[in-house]
Amino acid sequence: MTATSLGAGPAGELSERGVVVLPGHLPADFVKELRDAFLPILDRYIAESDPNRGTRRHQMYLPFEPPFDDSRLWADPTVLGIVESVLGPDFECTYYGSDTPFPGSDFQPVHQDGGPLFPQWESRPPPYCIAMNVPLADVDDETGPLEWFDGIDRPADDAEPHRFTGPAGSVLLRDTRVWHRGSPNTSSSPRPLLALLYTRDWYRFPLLRPALDRSVYEGLPAPGHRLFSAAHITPIERAAGDARRLSPDPE
Repeated sequence: MTATSLGAGPAGELSERGVVVLPGHLPADFVKELRDAFLPILDRYIAESDPNRGTRRHQMYLPFEPPFDDSRLWADPTVLGIVESVLGPDFECTYYGSDTPFPGSDFQPVHQDGGPLFPQWESRPPPYCIAMNVPLADVDDETGPLEWFDGIDRPADDAEPHRFTGPAGSVLLRDTRVWHRGSPNTSSSPRPLLALLYTRDWYRFPLLRPALDRSVYEGLPAPGHRLFSAAHITPIERAAGDARRLSPDPE
């Protein structure tokens, strides 16, 4: 599938550039609800955990409980429509987490998430893993925005990145093969960013899958059963604030 066959809309942009941005996409009241629930969980988490994504930067899994279990987050029709156009109909949600740089955080090394399937193969397979990032606070140049480079080729050392800035509730969809990095947070507040992964049903990203109680899973509205068919189902493992980590930490 090529960008040309997908047209000039968001799906074509995601396929061609590796990234598409939907500014201020999620409802403001819902984003506030997510933020108000997220920050106390994050506070408890960092009280017991060291930074695991660089200096003063924390990756944390999300609990699949209100309000994070709301389908407006994981089943937004516009987002799912774009993802389906790029990945096909049989994709799943295989990661439910967050990334939060605090004041004093540094640049991350420029990296890909997961890397290519076959590094020595000259041909490039179509996308197989799409990240959805949602900031829970307004993002400007001081709050540590994610930076990325168009396409999936490693950028030149002097290449200028794009920066994901904008209002809380904006959505960034990116091919995980896109080279990117977190930038320093020079503000006085943390910058919480939710992160979900949508993957083709055969691909398993090297992070822990979402954890859902069976009663929660059985009560999900469509297309929840398909999207979370690869989740950990009963007994529930609380996803935020536990000791689950990716090991070793990525460089």
